[in-house]
Amino acid sequence: MVDPLASFEVRNIIPIHIFGMDISITNSSLYMLLVVALICVVCSLGTRGKSLVPGKLQFCLEKLYLFITDTVNQQIRNKSAKMFPYIFSLFLFIMLGNIIGLIPGSFSFTSQFVITMGMAFVVWLSSIIVGFVVQGKHFFRHFCPEGMPSYIAPFFVLVEIMSFCFRPVSLGIRLFANMLSGHIMIEVMAGFAVSLAGIFMFDPASVIPVIANVFLNVFKLVVCVLQAYVFSVLSCIYMAESLEPATDKSKECEV
Repeated sequence: MVDPLASFEVRNIIPIHIFGMDISITNSSLYMLLVVALICVVCSLGTRGKSLVPGKLQFCLEKLYLFITDTVNQQIRNKSAKMFPYIFSLFLFIMLGNIIGLIPGSFSFTSQFVITMGMAFVVWLSSIIVGFVVQGKHFFRHFCPEGMPSYIAPFFVLVEIMSFCFRPVSLGIRLFANMLSGHIMIEVMAGFAVSLAGIFMFDPASVIPVIANVFLNVFKLVVCVLQAYVFSVLSCIYMAESLEPATDKSKECEV
């Protein structure tokens, strides 16, 4: 029986070692570069038309653009224009990475914990940097809301700091776990469907596992888009906290 985890193994394609450091091109990095190139090509082809009536590709890109614009505006509001390019690029990168992983024989880099945690850490670190740039020391007000009683403030601050530090972990694990479990389920069901179709070759019921696997792939395609959307929305929420003050008043929390 084929190991369903074999397709998630990172392999070196072009070994590169410089000053004792291994910077080899792997199947993971290759597919990430492929996704970036695909985004550039699709966006270039979809935006180069000058006709008043958009083509199919331009129409799809415009709808996607408006969808992400509405999402960012709902979460970040007044300063959404500053964060839109980052959130839009992040959404496309994750969505296409998830979808490419559904192609038989391809590699799903969003099923790698180090990749999802890396993206989540970048979002988390960016929210901290933006928070200090925009709010300065007032960024700490998010950990202690105004009016908090002094006798429970230390405990509340500790809980908020722990929750804030666990954000990249939960964000990365959510994407990693959903993609990994989904791909494993599809591979197992595909092997099961092929086995049953071979055993009951002339039985009409043998097509049932194949049909079920087709519907499972369609469901997984929806999950791929949904997980990219969830990651982007949570990134917007984290950025919104960094761009907006915790309170409109200048009074700081007394601990």
